[in-house]
Amino acid sequence: MAKGNGKRNLWRSSVLVSAILSSLVGSIVGGVLLGYWLDEQFDTTPIFVLIGLLMGVIAGFYGVVRAVKPFLGDDD
Repeated sequence: MAKGNGKRNLWRSSVLVSAILSSLVGSIVGGVLLGYWLDEQFDTTPIFVLIGLLMGVIAGFYGVVRAVKPFLGDDD
């Protein structure tokens, strides 16, 4: 085991968790805010908020998959 490997893994794990959280939270909050704004523009409460929430969740999980994919399979 190389010296400093634990610090490198801790750093990588921190970056991965940060990327996952920012992807999920950013996408969901962005989708809801955009939906809220569209609902106010067209007076269709809560249709666009729900659509924005759904699109935010989908985009967040897509971002998580893209963030995690490089970290999988490098332990071979």
